[in-house]
Amino acid sequence: MSTESALEPTTGVGRKYGRRAVALYLASAALIVATGLLGPSVVVLTLTNRHPWLPSYWFDSKPNDWLVSVLIWVAILLGGYGVFLATKALKHGWAPRVDRLLALGIGTVFAITLVPPMASGDVLIYAAYGRIMALGGDPYTVSPADTIRLGYDPVIAATERPWQGARSVYGPIATWVQWLSSLIGGDSAQLTVWMLQLSVAIAIVVTGLLLVKLVGKDLPARRRVIMLGLANPLILWSVLAGAHNDAIAVMFAVIALVLFRRHVFLAGLMIGVAGCTKLSIGLVGVAMLWALRADRRKCVWFCGGGALAMGGLYAIVGLQAFQQARSQTSFISTGTPHKVLLSFFTLFLPNGLVRTVLAILAWVGLIVVAILLTQVFPKSLVPKTHPEDPTPAAIRYTAIYAIAWVLTAMYSLPWYDVIAWVALAAVAASKVDGLMVVRTTMLAIAYVPGRDPNARQVAASLTDSLEFFSARLRDTVCPAIELAVLIGLIVWARRNGAQWWPYDWPRRKQKPLAEKPAEAH
Repeated sequence: MSTESALEPTTGVGRKYGRRAVALYLASAALIVATGLLGPSVVVLTLTNRHPWLPSYWFDSKPNDWLVSVLIWVAILLGGYGVFLATKALKHGWAPRVDRLLALGIGTVFAITLVPPMASGDVLIYAAYGRIMALGGDPYTVSPADTIRLGYDPVIAATERPWQGARSVYGPIATWVQWLSSLIGGDSAQLTVWMLQLSVAIAIVVTGLLLVKLVGKDLPARRRVIMLGLANPLILWSVLAGAHNDAIAVMFAVIALVLFRRHVFLAGLMIGVAGCTKLSIGLVGVAMLWALRADRRKCVWFCGGGALAMGGLYAIVGLQAFQQARSQTSFISTGTPHKVLLSFFTLFLPNGLVRTVLAILAWVGLIVVAILLTQVFPKSLVPKTHPEDPTPAAIRYTAIYAIAWVLTAMYSLPWYDVIAWVALAAVAASKVDGLMVVRTTMLAIAYVPGRDPNARQVAASLTDSLEFFSARLRDTVCPAIELAVLIGLIVWARRNGAQWWPYDWPRRKQKPLAEKPAEAH
């Protein structure tokens, strides 16, 4: 049966929701671009040694800090609501042309790439690490502050607090991308940063096109992966507008999924490369390995490929690079419920003890949420090409792992959600879509302006009222909503029949479950 004949006819409701979703996607992207064009502010980064005719483009309008913050808050809210409406439209049979949706996604990606990065100052530290390497240094042992003491450099000096004394925690692939960007950009922070922005934009587009390839000829599935995995305004703001290298790591993970059905060893290599970009994304390999658990030989080949890539690439840059990457595992980010618990319990307990207990609870929480979701999570939209094809299961388990991880991790930032959205786009619709919209939207809002108020460029204009308001969003409102989303996900899973431990203890024999997960309502 052809894909088109199986389509539910587009209803008036579906068409209405679809048009509104596209309008909101475009409005969100337009507000982000407009804010970037206003030039350096508490939201938009300051880039030195500007080349007037080369990207990024902006006007030095010195906008009010409240104005640019509100513009971005509105952009995020419109984008989040647009994603919600897109899921409803697709559910009601909305059937726009796939090529037009691709144009929407690719067009908005490259429009946002033409303006300076915003909210987070992370891309400035990427540029500094690349510059340190281009000058013959080692970013895993030398910080920007160490280099500045030896002599002024315009790219390294642009690094904002609190990262001036930080050594790189990124894998060798990310470091080499930063190095190549620095070779092209030279002493221009503007050009160096734009090369980093371009690498992220390309990664997002490649990821979206690979998702389209993964789901095959099923048109409704193609529409879903484009609207949630490529054109998604929440990804465009959280990942692209800040030029975060998570997108590059996710691209390699998706390449691994594409190779997974026929070349398990090469898939292992690619997931190792993803881990050598950002270690947390490499842990997606655990989900892929679980999909292979019935075939020990393939498990060995997959693990061998991953070990070869990670071992070989980290051997090139040295063990200190891996140790730096692991150092992030003890951090706790503002905006998570863990940070609230840390602040409360350290009033009367040792800081180290509280952190250890929270780390244990985070891992237990990840396992419990993953167990619940495994029983009721929607089916993959990726078709099987042969009876033993592990790819659909790998996509489903990747989505389960990624969602459980971002909701329970001690250190969770809005751009970390890209792996969850990419995998979620390739599974069937459910209530999880709406919960993830709430989660990413709130976390993204909480990190606007998103830069340290002590940074030189920010301190000059950040008003006390905005600093107070954004801090309360981040340390009070956001943790409450993140906790509510986690509870909502658990309640949804339980109402759909998920058991806390679906095994007979102590034999651990799995209870018979329906071949297809229970339909989400």
